[in-house]
Amino acid sequence: MHCIRQHTRHVAPSERAAHWAEINRRHFGHLDVDAMDVGLDEAELNCFQVDDLRVYRIQVPAHRVSRSARHDQDDLDDCYKLLLQLRGQGRIRQGQRQFDLRPDDWSLYDPRQPYAIDNRERTSLLAVQIPRQRLRGLGVSELHTCESPTHGGVGLAAVLGSFLKSMSEQLPTLPDDAGAALAETVLGLLSATLARRQAEAAEHATLPAVLNARVRQYVQTHWADPALDIARIAAAMRCSKRHLYRAFDDESATLDRYIWKTRLNQARQRLQDRSAGQQPIGVLALACGFRSAAHFSRMFKAEFGLPPRGVRAGDPMASS
Repeated sequence: MHCIRQHTRHVAPSERAAHWAEINRRHFGHLDVDAMDVGLDEAELNCFQVDDLRVYRIQVPAHRVSRSARHDQDDLDDCYKLLLQLRGQGRIRQGQRQFDLRPDDWSLYDPRQPYAIDNRERTSLLAVQIPRQRLRGLGVSELHTCESPTHGGVGLAAVLGSFLKSMSEQLPTLPDDAGAALAETVLGLLSATLARRQAEAAEHATLPAVLNARVRQYVQTHWADPALDIARIAAAMRCSKRHLYRAFDDESATLDRYIWKTRLNQARQRLQDRSAGQQPIGVLALACGFRSAAHFSRMFKAEFGLPPRGVRAGDPMASS
């Protein structure tokens, strides 16, 4: 497939950052591009025309790309941008949303709105410019990402990410006449993902609060099971682990901490219960979901300031 390749290696070191900024503006419009590494001697952009999509493979050292409200719009803004993180970690911010991009994560955004993308290490990216009319009616008015509150949404997002990654690897070897099929596949998967996201938003308008309550109830029912963890809760709630964590964003304790704190409080109640008898500490630890007495004792002392024996009702060692 025909490729336009641009890089900074042929430019004097003192001019490479400015040259890379100009390459970005030529392809992506009015942007501020700030290098975090000196030189940018290995920055490279490969552009492929895939039917009516423009697809870019980008390799660049640490950098920041941003667009503020002061920038004028131009013809290059007549598109949406789909960004796939191939290597390295980044962060995208737009409006009230912020999302950390790890390898195989993607985001979709409207470049007419102010945004910023930070990559603080050497990064490989796949960027796709999609004509606006191709996504008409799908509500791309804010930042969209691969995260989803349901397994169905997570699955669609993962399939889209996998296809984009595979396409990025094969683009140089594909014939030009494969462009239409590739473009339709990308747009079909993206449209299905966005449609699913709209359905989720309508069905779960109060999802974070509802999910928080459901998770708490689930933990209170299953806290004694040593296999209880984030992955199991996510499966039971039929959502992603990332969505679970977000449901606890406003809490003083993380979800992991809430699980362990529940177990520790249950253990303390049993220790203080005179009718429960003198159950060995190791047996109590296993009954409360801990995998070993040593682990239980360390966490108990860190939480309450004294070892389990120190709170046992009537224990002759309680004062020692």
